[in-house]
Amino acid sequence: MKKTFYCILKILLFCKLLKKERILILSFCAFGCSPTVKLTTPEPVKINVNMGVVVTEKESPNRITLDPQVADRRRLRSGEVQSLKNARVIGENREGYLEIINPPKEENYRNWAKKVVAEENEDRTKLYLTQAKIQGKPLEEIEREYAKKWQEMSFPGEYIQEYNGKWIQK
Repeated sequence: MKKTFYCILKILLFCKLLKKERILILSFCAFGCSPTVKLTTPEPVKINVNMGVVVTEKESPNRITLDPQVADRRRLRSGEVQSLKNARVIGENREGYLEIINPPKEENYRNWAKKVVAEENEDRTKLYLTQAKIQGKPLEEIEREYAKKWQEMSFPGEYIQEYNGKWIQK
């Protein structure tokens, strides 16, 4: 802006213009050509963007779902089940359920192991029944599929029951 102003001033000095014309041109250049634009705001600019996505699915009256509490209970119990497997107290039988193989001598420990096995087997039964309804298969077939899955997931040294009924350590 200063350079422009000085250039115009030099031109005016060279030009032999009247005093009134010089003042008019200078005031136009000084005030008319440079508008003031304020780019700051007293407060930061706030943009509120609230976006929500709602996905809905048409509910079927015949829809079969597993009770989410079953999965939650099994997840919370998994540490107890694994500790009993590690202690070689329980194993995976050929029907897809847990079974006590080496009952603990201490009564409280034995009762706790029985309780854990009973609760886990009850939840597994609910899981198997739901899967049988969803897949349209007999319960026995679902139990065999899960038995194979649980036995494959077993760690070395854990007890599993072979199809002939014999218990072995994996």
